[in-house]
Amino acid sequence: MGVETERKFLVGRGWRETVVRTREVRQGYLSDGPERAVRVRITDGTEAVLTVKGPRDGARRAEFEYPVPLADAEEILARLCPQPLVLKRRHYLGGRFDGWTVDEFYGSNSGLVLAELDAEDAADVVDLPEWVTEEVTTDLRFDNASLHSSPYPTWATVTASAPRPLRDPADAELVIFDNDGVLVDSEPIANSVLAALLTEAGFPTSYEDSVRRYMGGTLDRVRAMLRAETGRELPTGFTEHYRARLIEAFERDLRPVAGMADVLRALSRRGTPFCIASSSPRDRLALGLRVTGLGSFFEDRVYCADDVTRGKPAPDLFLHAAVRMGVDPAHAVVVEDSVPGVDAATAAGMTSIGYAALTPADRLSAATRVVRDTAGLAVELGLKLSE
Repeated sequence: MGVETERKFLVGRGWRETVVRTREVRQGYLSDGPERAVRVRITDGTEAVLTVKGPRDGARRAEFEYPVPLADAEEILARLCPQPLVLKRRHYLGGRFDGWTVDEFYGSNSGLVLAELDAEDAADVVDLPEWVTEEVTTDLRFDNASLHSSPYPTWATVTASAPRPLRDPADAELVIFDNDGVLVDSEPIANSVLAALLTEAGFPTSYEDSVRRYMGGTLDRVRAMLRAETGRELPTGFTEHYRARLIEAFERDLRPVAGMADVLRALSRRGTPFCIASSSPRDRLALGLRVTGLGSFFEDRVYCADDVTRGKPAPDLFLHAAVRMGVDPAHAVVVEDSVPGVDAATAAGMTSIGYAALTPADRLSAATRVVRDTAGLAVELGLKLSE
């Protein structure tokens, strides 16, 4: 009997640099239940297989796989398999990650990225890559057969009917906070440090330039913008230098945004769930929450750029937060102070509140509502700050 031993993981950033080969995969299911799955897969439009899988027992399950004629596979996918098909790009990793694959889904499962370790000793591997964020091997929702019938972006839907647009932010079933500039007053610090380092590196940048061009994005986005505009790369070690100087400044100067702790207390009293979805890497995010004392409000409800492959303005991070919180994206409100963040909320189908304390209000005009301080935010969320 054939046996598959496979573990699955959610991933953040850092794996893409080790890709040595990528293949296009289309697959459909004649049976997609937890007890048995019957799959037809076409890879790169040239190879086709029929696979039968039994129920999962931890990381193991029975598996039987047979080649089938390509023309037959195409007809089965088109005529016999329920639509839409599962579509993904399978990336094969090399070097010390040889044996790992990363599936980057698109189509109906767009936004989901899963790493797989398929080996006889997979169940015994404990030295995991640094870009792995969470193991989901035993969460049957992440099986491809389950993704066929219940695509990833639909998991947060809490009602059987089509999601209704959220008209009033006060009715939100989830409030998603950006971190920098919304919860912690880090943007003046971060943009001062970034402007100084870019200037030192030969890219003259004022504080105002940094706020206008880069606020709310990642260093990868800054790097890509400069490459496109100048044809030059940031110097080697720039990221490490920036983070070291930023940590020093945060430890010394970082404070919570005035009044934000009161907003979080009011949400807690009312029983409205809330979380963080930030473009910051996890270590920087944890530092800010520790220094400002806001970490206790969120516990483990903290999602960041390390959890997804595409950051803001793509919707992936906000959709990931909604899925993990179990709330329909249409019933969530995002509080954001950056243009990429507002664009990401819009792309995710979420109501947004632009927090225009530092960013000019007119630049956040695409948000559903715009406020200038925590008092205005409390009004929009229907909160009483003093009890």
